[in-house]
Amino acid sequence: MIDVGALLKLGCKSPVRIGIGLPEEMLVATNRRLESLGCRFDLISFKDPAGLVSALSEGKVEAAVRGTLSSVKVLAELKKKFGIAEVMRAAILEDAHGKQFLLTPVGIDEGRDLEGRLALVRSTMDYFTPIGWSISIGVLSRGRLEDKHRGEDIRSSIEEGEEMVEVLNGEGREAKHHAILIEEAVRESDLVVAPDGVTGNLIFRAMHFVGGGKAYGAPVVNMDKVFVDTSRSKADFSDAARLASGLAEAKARCVHKA
Repeated sequence: MIDVGALLKLGCKSPVRIGIGLPEEMLVATNRRLESLGCRFDLISFKDPAGLVSALSEGKVEAAVRGTLSSVKVLAELKKKFGIAEVMRAAILEDAHGKQFLLTPVGIDEGRDLEGRLALVRSTMDYFTPIGWSISIGVLSRGRLEDKHRGEDIRSSIEEGEEMVEVLNGEGREAKHHAILIEEAVRESDLVVAPDGVTGNLIFRAMHFVGGGKAYGAPVVNMDKVFVDTSRSKADFSDAARLASGLAEAKARCVHKA
């Protein structure tokens, strides 16, 4: 079970500094929206990826949001500054019926093989479990179980889905293979795992930009600092800013408790 609303509420109350890649006019509009919600944190604008990521790595801001900055350039800066080989993200979504869930992989070059998707799931669980989210996993593949004969790519995807669930359940996690039934996976699971990053990106775009669902942002789950990735196509970044603030506050509280 995940609770995005509680995280956004926590973010509004937290007096932290959030860096965001937005031009001035969009920053003004976002700040107005945040002020109307009674949010307390400071939103600081950055016009280039290097400046935003450096501010995060040096502790000048407690969390960061990509905003409208180039994805390619931001991801390259994150890899360089934080010494990570790849950037792993999990998008936080809400469907048209109000069901909230996580989706990974969402980058077109992510989750290309079974080990890559397993790494994404493990990092996502490690990232969100400490803040109190209890997460069930729904694995997708490219066909129903009886569709193995309809192509080599479909057969291998289905078999990888079955293997992924076996591995995750063997690690003590709650996982189920939903095959191609995304509607079932969203309804029953907290973390939906797409067959690959291209499919995940299409799911994200179809649900958010076509289907009327909400996209709060995609936190990078394999680094200690809070960085929330966003689509440049978004018109309103206030939710992503509140999410970043809430995650920073929640993770700081976890450190203090430890």
